[in-house]
Amino acid sequence: METTEEPVGMVSIVSLGCPKNFVDTEIAAGSLVCSGLGITGDEEEADLMLINTCAFIDSARKEAVETIRHALKWKRERNGRKVVVAGCLVEWRNAESIREKFPEVDLWTRIDSVEEMGKILKGLLRNQAYIPPSGTPGYLYNDRTARLLLTPPHYAYLKIADGCSNRCSYCSIPDIRGPLRSRTPESVLREAQSLIDGGVRELIVIAQDTTTFRHDFREKDAAAGLIRSLDHLKGDYFFRLLYLHPASVTDRVVGALADAEHLARCVEMPIQHIADRVLLSMGRKVGEKQTREAVRRIREEAHCAIRTTFMVGFPGETEDEFETLAEFVKNQKFERMGAFCYSPEEGTPAAGFPNRIPRRIAQNRYERLMRIQEEISLEANRALKGTEVDAIVDSLEGRGRALGRTMLDAPGIDNGIVLKKTPKELLPGSFVRALVTSAKAYDITAEITAIKSKGKEIG
Repeated sequence: METTEEPVGMVSIVSLGCPKNFVDTEIAAGSLVCSGLGITGDEEEADLMLINTCAFIDSARKEAVETIRHALKWKRERNGRKVVVAGCLVEWRNAESIREKFPEVDLWTRIDSVEEMGKILKGLLRNQAYIPPSGTPGYLYNDRTARLLLTPPHYAYLKIADGCSNRCSYCSIPDIRGPLRSRTPESVLREAQSLIDGGVRELIVIAQDTTTFRHDFREKDAAAGLIRSLDHLKGDYFFRLLYLHPASVTDRVVGALADAEHLARCVEMPIQHIADRVLLSMGRKVGEKQTREAVRRIREEAHCAIRTTFMVGFPGETEDEFETLAEFVKNQKFERMGAFCYSPEEGTPAAGFPNRIPRRIAQNRYERLMRIQEEISLEANRALKGTEVDAIVDSLEGRGRALGRTMLDAPGIDNGIVLKKTPKELLPGSFVRALVTSAKAYDITAEITAIKSKGKEIG
């Protein structure tokens, strides 16, 4: 990236929401640097605050609103400061109500403006007008796009597509981010190799639905081909696959997962529910039988653990249907699991469905499901005591301690591991072998027995 020697202004960035949105933040950051703007983690140094928002559900919008309030308070503390709000909240169907609530915000920028963020913010500091793009979002970055990685150096997100065309009845993502648009396999692979060459050891492959990759070009099995190609890159790395859809677990996808030597053997596959009527009402494309079969194939044929999420309190969910879900969770013992309560999104079909579940009942169902999972996780972690696990180191904490994850765990989402007896040569991004000494429901403690480099023990 070419930059001027002296920054023309300093920007503090706040990124909200999912990893997919975080990649947009990194693209915006790359644009800022290329335009001669500086980036600071200290709000007091900043001339401008950029907030990249999420608007997927009500709680995400509330977080965005609170962040905007904080930014405006920061703005009022010194003359000349400016606040820019970007991302999904700006695309939300009721975005105008948020704009009216916060007239002090200097600029609202759309998703399609992310690559031009440096030019836009530089113009704002010079009091130049900004004309936002119109229409449905259609932006898609590629391997030539300037991008400043904001993750720790040893892992990075690899976004292979944007938008979604699944149209689940409860989801507003297609309206916010537009229809599915896939990158070319060649662009994805060039970026992946560049990241590895730059020192990244963990590639986290993301999209709204990774298994529909290139479906917008009527290429049904492109996801399987991409998995195989990602497995043949050069270097010391592994890749993690998030956001599979049960409807897209085909023979070729299963075969590609089974054969992949560089794959972290825990894939994320949001299931949402298991009761047949609820799944069909959600618009999930497959019912109970096909969903159970997808779970079986991922585990038994692809030899992968599963991280999943479930939604409770969907309109019309009966007590019996929830019991079916609870029993499914008990029996399947998912390695990693999260849950959330249904939140009606205006403009989606489900928002108009009858038989709305009272919030209190939905919350009780959520808590019960998570108690079941906590017991499953505690039992699984306790079973690890006295055994050795493979882990990746995320940070060094001093005094012989480090924080990391097992190979089942995605950063910022899943369980953690406290590593003790850290050798002096240990670095973030190191692969280690560690003996588990104690366990809690969502965390374990272990002592490092070996550091691994390119598959070989060096300690």
